[in-house]
Amino acid sequence: MTAAFKYKATIVRLTSGIVLLWAMAGCSNKLVYHPKKETKLTSVTTTAPKHPLPPMPDEKTNDATLAGIDTTGIGVRDDVHIWIYSNYTTTAKQTALIAMGKPLQTILADTPKKMDDAKRLEQSYIDASKKLAGIPGLKMDEAEKTGFLLYEHIFNTPERLKTYLYYNLLLSDESTKK
Repeated sequence: MTAAFKYKATIVRLTSGIVLLWAMAGCSNKLVYHPKKETKLTSVTTTAPKHPLPPMPDEKTNDATLAGIDTTGIGVRDDVHIWIYSNYTTTAKQTALIAMGKPLQTILADTPKKMDDAKRLEQSYIDASKKLAGIPGLKMDEAEKTGFLLYEHIFNTPERLKTYLYYNLLLSDESTKK
């Protein structure tokens, strides 16, 4: 009886993941209109990066692998690094978002194979997101929206999203072992 229940639960999770992946892939299709958000960079910023930002990588080259291009070695792709520093000008937000991005990038660069590895990455992400939520003056819904935007930029291709869904299944695998 329990084996059948575990099997059904696994099928439901996999089906849900596939439907989510299919829906997100459909929304990224070129036939769907996506207005481009133009970010205006001003010459006045609250803080300047300690190191110059890397050049924007070629999109095809960056998306050719799951890990993408990280020429700075900070643990997040260059395009994500540039996005963070272009859209968030306070050091507290930049630091928190880079810290949140590192475990998410690790999912792509070195996909965990065991539940314990996935749990460690998840805990790193949770710890970093608490730092973002703890920034004075930042509302909880703003922190959640910022975290969601970071997810969108890191898992920006169907292959990257599929890898994240695999990682997420590792985390949820604990409930099927009970």
